[in-house]
Amino acid sequence: MADQAGREVVTVDEIESLLSRIPGVVTARIVVNDWGAIEEVHILSTLDRAPKQMVRDVESALAARWGITIDHKKISVAQLKEMESTFASFRLKMVSVQIHTDTLRGRMTVQVTLGRSDDDELLFQGVAEGSNAGLHSLRTAGQATVNALNEIVDPSNVLIFEDATSVHLSGREIVTVTLVVITPRGHEEVLVGAVVSRGNVAEAVVRATLDAANRRIVKLAARKPKGREEEDEPAVVGENSEDTTEE
Repeated sequence: MADQAGREVVTVDEIESLLSRIPGVVTARIVVNDWGAIEEVHILSTLDRAPKQMVRDVESALAARWGITIDHKKISVAQLKEMESTFASFRLKMVSVQIHTDTLRGRMTVQVTLGRSDDDELLFQGVAEGSNAGLHSLRTAGQATVNALNEIVDPSNVLIFEDATSVHLSGREIVTVTLVVITPRGHEEVLVGAVVSRGNVAEAVVRATLDAANRRIVKLAARKPKGREEEDEPAVVGENSEDTTEE
């Protein structure tokens, strides 16, 4: 989008989204003044990279993408101890799908159990009930999967099941799912997943939902997985001062 002078207008959400994709960045928060100029950039990162390098990456990303020049003194980097294990890259996997059908009522109940690829002991369950007719059964399976996903998604994010459908392409049944993520700032992001059905359409919906969610799950997940509440919170071990990037 451009202003009346033809200049590109960049939103806070767009900047934070860009900075969040820098390797090692867990979250990025931008503070702007009344004129929309960047006053502060707050980065929460892993210990993989030095704060000085992280600051340079932020400067380079803003300059390369939008031509924004920012004083390094406005960029602060906080690194959390043991972030590598807490925010390690992982994917969610389907453990089981249980379907109970009430033919008299035309209803079905789907229970989905998910697991983490990095920890076999952590399981997340979701249950949903709905009509067992046509596409409604797909949506019930999708909602049960999202209910399980919300057991791991940080409460500051809202993950919503939007729709599921089945189409035939080249003689194959393809199941597609769309999810919506609402960030703490109210920004909406659509996630799409698709898989080839192996005969069990309900399981295909679960796999398609995971295909969509796994693209963003590390960023969306709670800092501490459920079942590990007894562990201490990671401690902040460093935040760059104004002279962090001085040679």
